[in-house]
Amino acid sequence: MAADFETPDLRSAHVIVVGNEKGGVGKSTLSIHLVVALLKQGFRVASIDLDTRQRTLTRFLENRASWARTAPWPVELPFHRALDRGAGENVRDIETFEFAAFAEAISAIEHDYEFVVIDTPASDSYLMRLAHSLADTLVSPLNDSYIDIDVFSRVHHDRAHRGDLAHYAELVVEARRKRRLVDGGLIDWVMVRNRMASLQSNNAKQIAVSLARMSGELQFRPAEGFHDRVIFRELFPIGLTALDPIEEATQKGALSASQTAARREIEALVAVLQLPARLPGRQHLEARLDWYERLAAYYRNLGS
Repeated sequence: MAADFETPDLRSAHVIVVGNEKGGVGKSTLSIHLVVALLKQGFRVASIDLDTRQRTLTRFLENRASWARTAPWPVELPFHRALDRGAGENVRDIETFEFAAFAEAISAIEHDYEFVVIDTPASDSYLMRLAHSLADTLVSPLNDSYIDIDVFSRVHHDRAHRGDLAHYAELVVEARRKRRLVDGGLIDWVMVRNRMASLQSNNAKQIAVSLARMSGELQFRPAEGFHDRVIFRELFPIGLTALDPIEEATQKGALSASQTAARREIEALVAVLQLPARLPGRQHLEARLDWYERLAAYYRNLGS
């Protein structure tokens, strides 16, 4: 039966949550490049780091702010918040603290910024679930591995046990249900193959087939992310990305083929996310409404 989507009262900010319970899949790398890509497009961007242990996004932005102080060109920076995890022995008190901190962070930015990018930890936590229930676009990176697929849909040699809903997928299903109940919104879930090898193996092809099959069952859109490139790591200490004029920063002249390819990959990923885009004479909220209607039609057809 097709879902009934009524246009909700949308907040002005479009919330992008980068999430997956599996570690080492490149969540922070995607968050970093989404933030910078949207800033480069001229959007007002805020970011929230919920990874209270690693804080990779926060450290990158600290490096970027440091570079900006002496950079030979204007360096774009988002409004950034890093949240702390609640401490104590009483679970209710911890959750009350975390909810208040998260609600305060969101209320401070949801009407003044066009996009909010939230980087989440590789663990199931109250803060993580809060973020997922607020997502407009959920980006879940995974490596080309059945170990990573098993976080979403059970991988098993016995077909009778294969394809059962896994824990993280259950989390997303619940977040979608809550979102529909709270404000009638929908969560556009995009599964991103990340850290891909330069040469496509037979395993990679099988992963692509598996994701295509799962997309209808779990209602997500499969997409390709980044190849495993050194440039994504080597620019971290100075807070830059392949989208920045790194040929000036490194004083090496023209970009290498790998750097140019990295820039194209970032731009391609942003395009495939199909985020609300401003046009001359059209405000961001109007673009958000168009985005909702387009995605509602897509998921209506997917569920019919």
